[in-house]
Amino acid sequence: MKNWRCLALILHLFLCFKLNGNPVDLQISDKTIDVNGKKAIVLAISQPDGTLGVRANKGQLFDVNLKNTIQVPTSIHWHGLILPNAQDGVAFVTQYPLYPGLTYHYQFPLLQSGTYWMHSHYGLQEQLLLSAPLIIYDPEEANIADQEVILFLTDFSFKTPSEIFQHLRCNRNENEMMSKHNMSAQDVVEVDYDAFLANYKVLEKPDIVKVAPGKKVRVRVINGASATNFFIVLSSLKGEVIAVDGNRIKPFSDSQFELAVAQRIDIVLTIPQEGGVFPILAKGEGTDKQAGLILTTNEKLPLLQLSGKATEKAKALTNAQELNLHALYPLSEKPVDKQVVIELGGDMANYVWTLNGQTWPEVTPAIVERGQRVEIIFKNVTTMSHPMHLHGHVFQVTSIDGKPFQGAMRDTVLVMPNSSVAIQFDADNPGVWPLHCHILYHMEAGMFTVIRYKDFIQPL
Repeated sequence: MKNWRCLALILHLFLCFKLNGNPVDLQISDKTIDVNGKKAIVLAISQPDGTLGVRANKGQLFDVNLKNTIQVPTSIHWHGLILPNAQDGVAFVTQYPLYPGLTYHYQFPLLQSGTYWMHSHYGLQEQLLLSAPLIIYDPEEANIADQEVILFLTDFSFKTPSEIFQHLRCNRNENEMMSKHNMSAQDVVEVDYDAFLANYKVLEKPDIVKVAPGKKVRVRVINGASATNFFIVLSSLKGEVIAVDGNRIKPFSDSQFELAVAQRIDIVLTIPQEGGVFPILAKGEGTDKQAGLILTTNEKLPLLQLSGKATEKAKALTNAQELNLHALYPLSEKPVDKQVVIELGGDMANYVWTLNGQTWPEVTPAIVERGQRVEIIFKNVTTMSHPMHLHGHVFQVTSIDGKPFQGAMRDTVLVMPNSSVAIQFDADNPGVWPLHCHILYHMEAGMFTVIRYKDFIQPL
């Protein structure tokens, strides 16, 4: 009986991902959702049957026809995947945009397994919720849990992304006051969102997932927000983290976890034998807003009356959790061949964010050579935290504030205010690879550069 779930999962993947050789059809389209009793039009990436995103198996081909049915250009980045440079989905950097009515065929082998996601890499479209889960299964991990749940987090505003960005850039008095008082990330929330959403839903009307007493549930949490870090709170349960950013770690247990913008965390929960109702909450850093879903062993049990407004404001993320994360499969020991220092800078008064004093596209790429062990040292001299994401590679976190340790394998690391973080990776995937802050408005304001392989000839 224990094997039936594994067999059912494999059968589902064969049917859902069409392993008979036909590509999966994904389309970018409008989607209407309800937020606090008001209708809102956002964007979505879905299959013809409405399935958001893609589920696939490690070792098979990622074989996708992506069609743009909206009225403006777009592009989709497959966040966290090791893939050919020309298929990375960054408009005007790794490929041309996908113009209205056109279809782009993506095809490359899936070398990884774990929790990933996909999102627009064109302008500010990510704020319109143009993102979706990308889950890659490994049959060898089928026995980790009896069931899985996806918790996909986003931040929502009835204002347009352009309005939000213009407010940040033009509200000089407020920004100058923040700079004058040297306000830190603990004090500053840049965007006042109307709601946080979990799987497109507010907490007053959450997803309700039936679970079985005594069974294990793997919760795949994806922070798809544009500018919000979250605390993941398990309430009465205690969870065991087994992976971050799709990469396995040495398990550790707690009831609350930190999750920066663009990061993912896989938590295994054991449902108590006596059953019950168990909310899984995501509390926005520095805010009194929250999202989440409910696990229940009996749909007839009285459900909790949850609110998107918490009783108190959440605190700020720290580096304490990161120091407790250790890769299950770390990099091999090897001396560093190339060191790159990147200073994270910014000007709150004018809302300009920089890497080594430069703003995209007027940047000087960091040059690496194939085969090198590369170390990047992020030095954050600003009073804001920055989730730094490197495309096309998986890196290991190797020190925080000069303290060395064997950290997690990641693709996105949070660099705290007035702090430093070192990462290392092997230069084994030639290309011109974006490196940027994943807070959407910081990236739009210039916090973007590229890592370029020496002698790589870019097709663009």
